[in-house]
Amino acid sequence: MPKRHLWIVAFVLIVLILAPPAAPAADAPPVALDDIVVSARGVESRISDTPGGIGLVDAEDVHRDQPIGIADALRRIPGVTISPDSPWGAEVNIRGLGRGRVVFLIDGCRVNTATDLNAQFGLIDPAEIERIEVLKGPVSALYGSGAIGGVVNVITRKGRFSDTTEAGGTVTSVYKSNPDGFGTHAGLMLNNPRFWVYGSGNLRDYDSYKDGTGTVIPNSRFKDYGGALKAGFKWNPLNHTQIQYQHHEGAEIGIPGTGEASLPAVADVTYPRTSRKLIDLTHSFTPARGAWEGSVVNLFHQEIDRNVRVDRLPAAGPITSIHPSAHHRTRGFKWFNSIRGGDHRLSIGADIWQWAITSERTRRFANGTVGIDQPVADAKQLSAGLFLEDHWRLGDTLALNAGGRIDLIRAESEAHYVWLQPPQAGAPNPLKRPADEYEDTSWDAHLGLTWRFLPDWSMTFLGASSYRAPDLMERFKYIHLGSYEVYGSPDLDPERSLFFEYGLHYIRPRLVMGLGAFWNRVDDLIVELPVAADRREMANVAEARIYGAEASVQWRFMPLWSAYATAAYTVGRNRTEDRDLADIPPLNGVAGIRRDAAIGLNGHLEMAWASRQSKVGPAEHETPGWQTLNAGLAYRFQWAGTVQELGLAAHNLLDATYREHLSTGRKPALLNAPGRSVLATWRMTF
Repeated sequence: MPKRHLWIVAFVLIVLILAPPAAPAADAPPVALDDIVVSARGVESRISDTPGGIGLVDAEDVHRDQPIGIADALRRIPGVTISPDSPWGAEVNIRGLGRGRVVFLIDGCRVNTATDLNAQFGLIDPAEIERIEVLKGPVSALYGSGAIGGVVNVITRKGRFSDTTEAGGTVTSVYKSNPDGFGTHAGLMLNNPRFWVYGSGNLRDYDSYKDGTGTVIPNSRFKDYGGALKAGFKWNPLNHTQIQYQHHEGAEIGIPGTGEASLPAVADVTYPRTSRKLIDLTHSFTPARGAWEGSVVNLFHQEIDRNVRVDRLPAAGPITSIHPSAHHRTRGFKWFNSIRGGDHRLSIGADIWQWAITSERTRRFANGTVGIDQPVADAKQLSAGLFLEDHWRLGDTLALNAGGRIDLIRAESEAHYVWLQPPQAGAPNPLKRPADEYEDTSWDAHLGLTWRFLPDWSMTFLGASSYRAPDLMERFKYIHLGSYEVYGSPDLDPERSLFFEYGLHYIRPRLVMGLGAFWNRVDDLIVELPVAADRREMANVAEARIYGAEASVQWRFMPLWSAYATAAYTVGRNRTEDRDLADIPPLNGVAGIRRDAAIGLNGHLEMAWASRQSKVGPAEHETPGWQTLNAGLAYRFQWAGTVQELGLAAHNLLDATYREHLSTGRKPALLNAPGRSVLATWRMTF
């Protein structure tokens, strides 16, 4: 570390150490802290009692980090890695699997869209998040197709039923120096014994960022805004209804990376407008007595509009710009029941969802003509399934968890012609692909064991088999953006995963430790297969093996103070071609200390790091190791019936120049991460 930076680190530590002690009432509770999640079983369950890797991020973690996107907020969960094509909407990679192999949910509602380029994880403002629950692998029977890599469930802020009528809210503003810009979010709620109402709005506007050398990364800017309106009503002690509307929209979002799309190396790729709308209705019934603990019925309708502009193409080429657009509509229904009998607790239910795509692609030619075709013909995918899980207490120290589901998958596409509107009248318009449909039945199953072999120690074991049905793009797409053509294949088989995991947990009121190891075999892996110099097709050609280990520790070594560290190691092999698998993160982790007080001075000092990654797939670049330092101070105080917080923080404090291994780039060819960024924040809670 250069000497000129040592004083910054020393200053943060000295200020935190010399901070006056908080009043006893404001003392933060011990970390204790066997966290509780609901995404794994559908009901509340402790992480240490749940076979399989699980991670949790809460609203305070998100506020402290002020991340650009969801992936940045998850970096402290071992085994979860950022995969950015752009700062906005960077993808999440879980234990070497990402994009379409990770199910993304917002309040339990599945987000369906194309994943060739970053988008889905940018469709919500991080300030609207109450918590994020991450399932690392196929640890649950509740989710069906796509969960072979895991599940990311974002749970947003809402109101609550209170004993008396009360009103409250939060207003947050942040300024960042890199990327240069600001963000603001406000949420208001009214709570009552019979009902609650919550409303929020947000706005962010950031320029293109600079890497550690001071070089501006072209076309990495973004602007987004949105809002939500939510309400809950208690009909009687047994019946509760909740309804919500969410809207999030982005404008002029630059994509400097290439993702998995066949993008021209020299062009600019931008989302001029992209949006998400969600209408969600949930009714809960809780019987007063008997074995039936509760039932939840959920209906949702979600629309995602994505518009792309590909311009600044080579001047000598025949096309000046390309404008793909797609409308993704998902409608879903889920019925979940919890039943308890003796030592058994059953989770049983059914779900069905349909994803529909309508799309077009406008090509503007240098001679002034315009042609319109489609990246994928109008298509639909239906998934309907039944699921069952049993959590069985075998005694005071042993518990067995078994579950499974069966799904009907149906996909259909209309006929795909070369043109919707030819560039010249009377131009030939042959059929590119006839109308087609596909139907299959697939299944998931898992068996897990939890053993509390000592009062503070537990072991978990998990074996699972899961699947991922090919999505609409993989079956029916036709992508041609300049480099080569990519064709979907209607007859693709589902990917199949065989998964094993071991976990060791130690939990004390002031110390929590975890260790895990996993092995994942994925058969019939779907990849782009080159069949000619200018053509690729989606095919089941690869058999993959992915395995690794993870560790984490959190220690409350004195009141208000905690230290933490994580590490994750993953290896991937393409067994079909006997070579290293692409998109495998290097050995990486974080280590830090922080001070948490409800009132008074707070702060953190953290190092994030990754080792060199030399085990790479074809056309993948090796990545040097790197370390970055993050630091922050915040002061909370009470004023006029509110809690005010003023904060100052720095990301990449030492201005390191580095590249996330899973980033993709075109301009420059290797997409570097942001350099030093100084953040100033203000939050008011009332």
